Amino acid sequence: MKFYKDQPGVWCLNRGWKFKETDCKDLPCGIRHDDIYDYTKAGGAKGPAELSFDDSDWKPVSLPHDWVTGKSFDAQASPNHGYKKRGTGWYRLKFRLSEEDRNQQILLEFEGLSSKAFIYINGTLCKRQFYGYNSFCVDITDMVCFAPAVNLLAVRIEADAWEGWWYEGAGIYRNVWMVKKSPVHIAYQGVYVKPEQQADGTWKLDVETEVENSFGQEREMKLEAALYLDGNKKQELPCVSGTVPGYERIRYHQSIIVKQADIWNTENPVLYEVRSVCSVTNGEQAAGPNEITSPDTSFESQDYLNTRFGFRTIRLDADTGFWLNGENMKLKGFCCHQDHAGTGVAVPYALKEYRIRLLKKLGANAYRCAHNPDPEILDICDRLGMLVMEENRTFSSDEDTLAQVRGIIRNARNHPSVILYSIFNEEPLQGTLRGGRMAGRLRRAVHEMDSTRPVLGAFNGGYLEEEGAALSLDAVGINYNPMRYDEFHRKFPNIPLVGSETASAYMVRGEYENDEERHKIASYDESCAPWGDTHRDAWRWIMERQFVAGGFIWTGFDYRGEPTPFEWPSVATFFGTYDSCGFPKEACYLYQAFWTDEPMVHLAAPWGQGSMPGEPVKVLIISNCQEVEITVNGRLVQRKPADRYQPELIHVPYENGNLKAVGFRDGKPVAEHTLTAARKAFALRIETSGTQLRGDGLDALVVNVCAVDEEGNVVSDADQTVSFELSGGAELIGTGNGDPNSHEPDTAPYRKLFHGYAQAVIRNCGLDTVYIRVTAEGLKEDSVSLPVRRIPHIPYVEEAKDTVVEGWRMYHQLLDRRPDTLFSADVNDRNSFEPIEFHGRPQSEFTGKLNKFGVYQTRLSLTENHGNRYLYFPDIKGQVWVYLNDEQAAERVLQTLGAMKVEIPAAFGKTGICTVVIRNQNTENREAGICAPVILSEDNGLTPEE
Repeated sequence: MKFYKDQPGVWCLNRGWKFKETDCKDLPCGIRHDDIYDYTKAGGAKGPAELSFDDSDWKPVSLPHDWVTGKSFDAQASPNHGYKKRGTGWYRLKFRLSEEDRNQQILLEFEGLSSKAFIYINGTLCKRQFYGYNSFCVDITDMVCFAPAVNLLAVRIEADAWEGWWYEGAGIYRNVWMVKKSPVHIAYQGVYVKPEQQADGTWKLDVETEVENSFGQEREMKLEAALYLDGNKKQELPCVSGTVPGYERIRYHQSIIVKQADIWNTENPVLYEVRSVCSVTNGEQAAGPNEITSPDTSFESQDYLNTRFGFRTIRLDADTGFWLNGENMKLKGFCCHQDHAGTGVAVPYALKEYRIRLLKKLGANAYRCAHNPDPEILDICDRLGMLVMEENRTFSSDEDTLAQVRGIIRNARNHPSVILYSIFNEEPLQGTLRGGRMAGRLRRAVHEMDSTRPVLGAFNGGYLEEEGAALSLDAVGINYNPMRYDEFHRKFPNIPLVGSETASAYMVRGEYENDEERHKIASYDESCAPWGDTHRDAWRWIMERQFVAGGFIWTGFDYRGEPTPFEWPSVATFFGTYDSCGFPKEACYLYQAFWTDEPMVHLAAPWGQGSMPGEPVKVLIISNCQEVEITVNGRLVQRKPADRYQPELIHVPYENGNLKAVGFRDGKPVAEHTLTAARKAFALRIETSGTQLRGDGLDALVVNVCAVDEEGNVVSDADQTVSFELSGGAELIGTGNGDPNSHEPDTAPYRKLFHGYAQAVIRNCGLDTVYIRVTAEGLKEDSVSLPVRRIPHIPYVEEAKDTVVEGWRMYHQLLDRRPDTLFSADVNDRNSFEPIEFHGRPQSEFTGKLNKFGVYQTRLSLTENHGNRYLYFPDIKGQVWVYLNDEQAAERVLQTLGAMKVEIPAAFGKTGICTVVIRNQNTENREAGICAPVILSEDNGLTPEE
């Protein structure tokens, strides 16, 4: 995620895209010499990678975008991917760059695409990315055109293969940014801030900065940096200066001693900021609209970058576990996949934050990115005080993978939340010599970038093998098998140990009976995978062993794909502590009892849900209090000591009324929970995750809906279909209800209640007040209005909607007279007509050549004719004759400057040759030629000027 004013020249590329799921290739249509010759040249990619390609029937989309959410469930598709097929698709975005951008570095930053991606700019394949979870950048400086020319960014995504064994979605599912930088600038992710506590309690702050020169001229530059807290400057770092040769990067070091610093921790995550400013001397230049003003105006250009970090220490000890800032603490973590109900993997930043806040409510202090990196998660965890195990997806030591791992570390190393790097998960080679060697090389690659954090792997075996990866790493993560913790510690007493994946317990929200036929599992923490443990058993293994640094529960949320323990019609897992919407299962209260000290008591039971009077109701009593008292309608059932780690299971005869639990500490009541038999559903009730939306086009809100009776109690058996009506400055991006067996469409504006609850996710798309109305048959509706707050934000790149005519060639010599018969080159002749582009100026070979004639040609490809069709020449100089398939279509001989519009007759068809003959008759400046890109209009023949 980019934040406003963190650096200059940032533009958001999330709008204006066209998308189509198609396996269309970038190859030419034919196999003649000219087809293949042109294709093999720079800018020669065809199909959707070509600017003139017809995308009129493609779907407009905004990012993040997961095209799989729009598909139906299919029993023949992969269960691992949630029974939805993926495929291959293309994205296209046309945009302009101003003339002022000509001497800037132009960088594209992709936060994530699924899965294999091919990035084209103006017909040139400039990046192949085969790692769907990793962020990367593409330098397009040398391949872009400037106004009035139009650029095309095309992305082909192949999502037929699998990078993971869970739902991965497909598409550009994270943000895309364009960054325009001055010629000499701070390189992409080029600042590394390293705080190190000294023996006397002070901090040495080292700042390493890479400065890059994107052009050929050697330049002198000055690098300044300062430490900030809450926007206030605390200290300046020493200024450095130097020469940056053309096309090179230079690394600079700055260092200071900070005598006193506020510490980052999980309860008070204080974030500092280093502001680095790179200035190039010579001349004077005012700041642009997206730049800060230099304190010293005697600079030609200036770049800056704000880098957030925290002062904190970490230590992983083989005997005592994890230490944060000198305090020993257990890692109370969750493993989380990245998808959410309705949105698939295209999860907005605000929704990720919503999910992490839910985990924090349970007392969690750690988050495992399972099994892939996500840059936004790190930003959120920095701010909220959540420790992170950052994980690499691909286990290999080949050069491509090593480069990807270095990219993960470069992105993660400034984040104080990151405490562990995991280089693999459950790899078959983990206990072998090959696995040991690969792990060793990966560990070295990590430590070359960042030596301050331990590197581990998440093993499901092989960790007792001496030639395997365990001895090549700084620590070992064991997935499941907690009975082997002691065995490992005895054999390798000097290797720190983390429970990298634990539990794998099953339950379905709102269910209290097992029903395998209906794929339902009860909520009493009695069911788990064959390889796993119940929640309480899994945590007890960790809690009782000081040498185990902590554990990461599988999982924080239900996720799509990998349906376990059932397959079709189940399309998701049953592992989550929360369901896929973030509605709490009973497991949530178990962790509240395990991990929090705020007094709590909770009853897990289907009280009043169809039981007959006198029928025993199974009740799980969850509490972190010393004692718990149970009553029915005020009558005492029992009062007994409570074990927070081993909740008691009892049976209480049902009677109409209230089942109540009261928790006691030191003999005083400190917490209570009451279950009341709900009546018939009467109304819908909306609860939103916020009271307003930010008008930046990125913000999102969760809209939770429940069915309640006349007294406001949630009706757990309500299953009506809820319709969501939305207007104003927001759009619906997904709906869900947490049912792992639901086959309702992800993006439909309706969803059936599941045990009384449903959810919609909305995203900002304008500044008008947002109105949400929910209805269901037989229930009182509810509505809410949400203001949209206008805020300064990163601007969006505007889509260029023009269709630009490409492929122009100019005859290799000027003629003395206008040709009587139009001529063209043989298909194998690539020399008589020379390729040419139009960039706001006339052709230099025409300058001063009065009365000479030039000949231009291209092939037009048109869509079906739904109206008048025109060619529009925004700037063409000289006397002009335009021919379509050898027939003269227009001429201009009485004037020699300005624009020209040429109607294309219906008889022309869909394809043919356009020839333009120009005579230089400009006696004033002696210039002639086509000076700007030629526009094709196929709507009402309107030009951009009209």
